[in-house]
Amino acid sequence: MPNDGSTREKLSQAFGNWIDGMAAWEWYATLTFRDPKDPRFPNWTQIGWKSAHNALQNFNNALVMELDYINPAWVACMEQQRRGVPHWHMLVANVQQQRRMSWVDWWFEHYGIARILPYQQELGARYYLGKYLTKEIADIQFSPLLKAKLGIDKKK
Repeated sequence: MPNDGSTREKLSQAFGNWIDGMAAWEWYATLTFRDPKDPRFPNWTQIGWKSAHNALQNFNNALVMELDYINPAWVACMEQQRRGVPHWHMLVANVQQQRRMSWVDWWFEHYGIARILPYQQELGARYYLGKYLTKEIADIQFSPLLKAKLGIDKKK
């Protein structure tokens, strides 16, 4: 199948429509990493794929703790920024009355810059995440809650 614009658009729309009904989305977040300045690794200047996954899991764990062990639901798409650093785009649900800016501050303290905005249902998940699935280098991750709902097993 040719990888033209119309194919990418159809895939993006189908993915967005699929995730739209997974949860009552509350937030749209972009999570960006700062370049580390660790004196133990003077030649390492960029966050890698595994570090980005660990950061996402740490974000989930912090949310779970803050929500008194109520599982948040989220889906996140990673893209590689031009500077060569992974960057997450995600939709989040089950966050109760959490203050978005507290989580922007949490991400800043641990990793870098975040934007967490209210999810606008009229735009739909396709608007927020669909385009990142069709990027050349991308990854998709689901929260433990959504993995269970979808029947996605952990590594065996």
